[in-house]
Amino acid sequence: MSVSVESKGGRGRKMNTELNLVPFIDLLSCLITFLIATAVWIELSSMPVDQALSDPNQPPPPPQDPPPPPPLTVHVRSDGIWVGRKVEEGRNFSVVGESYDWTGIETEIETDRRNFPDEVQVVLVTDDGVEYQHMIHALDLTRKYEYDRSLLGGGPPAPSTAVR
Repeated sequence: MSVSVESKGGRGRKMNTELNLVPFIDLLSCLITFLIATAVWIELSSMPVDQALSDPNQPPPPPQDPPPPPPLTVHVRSDGIWVGRKVEEGRNFSVVGESYDWTGIETEIETDRRNFPDEVQVVLVTDDGVEYQHMIHALDLTRKYEYDRSLLGGGPPAPSTAVR
């Protein structure tokens, strides 16, 4: 496919030129394809977020009685595992030989489940250098006692590193 363009050249001569449109059409079709694909990927990678703003004319909601307890935290470290809800009330299980005290940890999780039967959230924290299998073992123990919502990271500091 081409287009003929006629024009008067210099010194009164006619110039006859043919523009080949096939490469131009190919370029446009490629650009359109990339634009459509980019638009689809942008839509897939976006996350709708609603800002939780309250009406300033409404009174604030009453505080919950009693406030909800902090979530159960299982902190897997290379020297042991800390299990508890508050730093001062948690238990530290040291490494015995080459492995962790999984029976003691399981007993502590089971006790917490009996004390807080409606809780479904657990925070699982691992330090750098901890083997992946130990984190998965701790996750399996929490799932065994029906802690269905597992949050990774961010919890109370280990008792050995707590600021006093």
